[in-house]
Amino acid sequence: MGSVPLSHVSWYRPLALLGLVLLFSCPVGIVRGQSGKSEREDEGAMPLNWKLKTMGGRQFWTDVVHVSGWRVQRNAMTGHHRLIDPNDVRHGWGTFQHCKQALDDRVDSGSVLPNSGKIVVILHGLMRSSNSMEPISQYLKENSDYQVVNMQYASSRHVVARHATDFACLIQNLGSGVTEINFVAHSMGNIVARHYLKDLKVRGEHADSRFHRMVMIGPPNQGSKMAHVLRNNLLFKSLAGVPGIQLGEKWEELEPHLATPEFEFGIIAGGQSESQKLNNFILDGPDDFTVALEETRLVGARDWLIRPLLHTTMMKSELTLASTLSFLEKGYFISAEELNPIKDSDSDAGR
Repeated sequence: MGSVPLSHVSWYRPLALLGLVLLFSCPVGIVRGQSGKSEREDEGAMPLNWKLKTMGGRQFWTDVVHVSGWRVQRNAMTGHHRLIDPNDVRHGWGTFQHCKQALDDRVDSGSVLPNSGKIVVILHGLMRSSNSMEPISQYLKENSDYQVVNMQYASSRHVVARHATDFACLIQNLGSGVTEINFVAHSMGNIVARHYLKDLKVRGEHADSRFHRMVMIGPPNQGSKMAHVLRNNLLFKSLAGVPGIQLGEKWEELEPHLATPEFEFGIIAGGQSESQKLNNFILDGPDDFTVALEETRLVGARDWLIRPLLHTTMMKSELTLASTLSFLEKGYFISAEELNPIKDSDSDAGR
């Protein structure tokens, strides 16, 4: 039987086109060795890029630089970086140096405005994405003068220490035009921030003088009993990764690497009343169905707001939104007269 010309094969052209797309748009050839540097580390030119729409890196990408919505991200699987704009269009990929320089060039030319003024850095929780914090991000943008940095990180793909290192990179690259830095975090995002603060101490560095206030939303400050109970559940282990184990079974190893903020911080916690019958029977005392009220406690908190909130939705509660802005601006959730600080002698108290 004679051969059939390739031009007559219906699938040849689309297959060839797909091959070209993969060749010129994907980070093929970037191999990271034990040193963590790519083989292209010393190359001066950024690899050829097509401006393609991305999904924003909601699960496998971590923001390591964030300037006015433009982000340098690192892929959790391959280790390569990319530069995307506020519309999630990719403008370049390669090494961190390639992407950072491309962003710096845009700032220098005036096409991208540098970060400036008062900043709020937002961190989502485990197995979530920056989308989960979009309600509070939008609320702050619409109701205050804060510039908002809603950080995306591949929460289940690395240990907490690595997330803290990436967080440090983002903070270091906010820019000299930033006059004040505040933090809002949900769930494990608080543990990442606390690890970062402890890392500064270990290195003998002082916390940035621009650090002002922090709002912790549903933080597992004393570890997570739920994570401990689910430690042998295959689905949980697959979705939560090593950080899920660190919050539960490995908490005693993780806790010494966490610091208490030396600037003002407040805690918003969920505590269901018995009449609502929504308490998680696995946990002790009131809870938000994922984190027990006692697990949110951290001595030194300036204010502790306890309300019947659920862990998975508390970030978009109207009460949480208004209370978060109030604390960032004024240092209390409800009023100065109703401050509910957490002191060493406190137990399960609160309003």
